[in-house]
Amino acid sequence: MPKAAWEMVTVPKKDGGLGIIDLQKQNEALLMKNLHKIFNKLDIPWVHLVWEKHYRNGKLPGTQRKGSFWWRNNLKILEKYRELTVVQVQNGQSCLLWKDNWIDGSVRAAKLKYPELYSFAKNNNISISNALVNNLPNHLFHLPLSTLAFSQLQALRGNLEDLNALLKDLVTEENLPQKTD
Repeated sequence: MPKAAWEMVTVPKKDGGLGIIDLQKQNEALLMKNLHKIFNKLDIPWVHLVWEKHYRNGKLPGTQRKGSFWWRNNLKILEKYRELTVVQVQNGQSCLLWKDNWIDGSVRAAKLKYPELYSFAKNNNISISNALVNNLPNHLFHLPLSTLAFSQLQALRGNLEDLNALLKDLVTEENLPQKTD
């Protein structure tokens, strides 16, 4: 039978607790660091291995629940990671249109900002780059749209146009890889 509540035990010593680390929170924090490395495609051998082994077909992490027990543990906290992060879109390949927080730098995913439109989405796991390529409503949504969904589509199109203009500004000749002879 426990002698003290776990919440009290993990309180820092200076605040009257025992200062014991909550291992579950510590583990989640370390797993989130792994997710950060994966989504930012850091130049680390194990990151390259994960992308090559599990996601070379263009599917993004979290859309398929496969891999080692270690990787599946990372994916268990993916939703929490997405809730806490704001994405700075580079090429849009590893950013999900509906689930990641990319609109106006806010911590609010498109599925929450445009819930009626999201209910008509054909693919809930589409990346931003694929959405920009297949931006016709019949490719992205089940038609016909409701009046509210159509007005949300107009707003989402505005967000995507702003993003597309920003991406075109980022991809200039200066940013392209240079040929070496």
